[in-house]
Amino acid sequence: MEQVLYSLPDGWEWQELADVVVKTENLNPLKHADQLWTYIDISSVDRDRFAVTDPKEILGKDAPSRAKKHVQLNDVIFATTRPNLKNIALVRDEYSSPVASTGFCVLRANKKVLPAYLFYFVTTDFVQAQIEPYVGGASYPAITDGNLKKAPIPIPSIEEQNRIVEKLDALLTRIDTAIEHLQESVTLADALSKNGLSEIFESLKDRYEVVPLSSVVKINSGIALPKLFKNGFSDGDIPFFKVAQMNNHHENMVKPEITFNETVAKEHKIKLFPKGSTLIPKRGGAILTNKKRMLLEDASYDSNIMGLKADESKISDEYLFAFMRTIDLANFVDASTIPQVNNKHIDQMQIPLASIEEQADVVSRVNLLVKKVETMNSEIQRQLDDLQALKSSILDSAFKGEL
Repeated sequence: MEQVLYSLPDGWEWQELADVVVKTENLNPLKHADQLWTYIDISSVDRDRFAVTDPKEILGKDAPSRAKKHVQLNDVIFATTRPNLKNIALVRDEYSSPVASTGFCVLRANKKVLPAYLFYFVTTDFVQAQIEPYVGGASYPAITDGNLKKAPIPIPSIEEQNRIVEKLDALLTRIDTAIEHLQESVTLADALSKNGLSEIFESLKDRYEVVPLSSVVKINSGIALPKLFKNGFSDGDIPFFKVAQMNNHHENMVKPEITFNETVAKEHKIKLFPKGSTLIPKRGGAILTNKKRMLLEDASYDSNIMGLKADESKISDEYLFAFMRTIDLANFVDASTIPQVNNKHIDQMQIPLASIEEQADVVSRVNLLVKKVETMNSEIQRQLDDLQALKSSILDSAFKGEL
């Protein structure tokens, strides 16, 4: 591959990663069945902090087949599968019998490069861009260790590397501290929002009857994906939504991948559900995301979604949606292998039957609170994005000899 590399200061030179690392070895914990091992898998690495945060202690006999790569203090581990290509860490602690997943490439620095210099470099956007052409495989996109090691790295003297590492340690530590504080602010804002919403509805319980949610809504579970839609379909303006389309920051169901028309609906007996319904995930890990979405038009949706339509003689659609904001679905799921929300769980949810006038006031108060928190979080996210951009800029400058 033809690589376009930038000019380096005098005394620096381009080399490949393969030139600055030593060969590492594989292990087989299964041969030491009763020995305690420290296993580092992909999920053990925090991709935002570039750190090993959750290594697991396991007996050799319980080791997964991917537990093969020997690692040691000051090794750099680089996840080689998408979407984990940013799961990178410097092993900063000495673990008892450490072994890493084969999903990592282990980069062990030789005498040409400092481990911390190597670590900082492979976290750069430059490296991601260099390896992108090598990421192959449609069903399991990944890069081989060999192709990763083809990535070019600028090498100055060890003294200059040490100076760069010291500067990066100082600057990036300050930025990471600021990022942690901002992330704590997001957590605090979300907690305040949750408490504020709960208080609004708790205050109603002293003045109004509290009834099972199931008594004031119609429960509409989704349908199996029609065979007609298996390979996609777009013919009309009636949406068909999948649970995956709840995985965004919109409060309404938008951007359907499948659309159909009334003729198709009649011919294939595709059930339509009413606009104004509040949709929630019905089964699987999506429940734990606690997403709720409003249906803005008559539509159909898959069997992993449950819709709740208000009995408008008792409560409004908007009041129902506001109430559902206070519900943590994880508290209601069956503790089975696959989390599920069923009709019985809707029975367990208790809603104050406020007057129609009071419901409108509640909706206004809830929307105002939600809007305030969204504005706060948007500003925090802007600051987080700015700090991440600053980190990238500092790293870029460092490896051009401009720091």
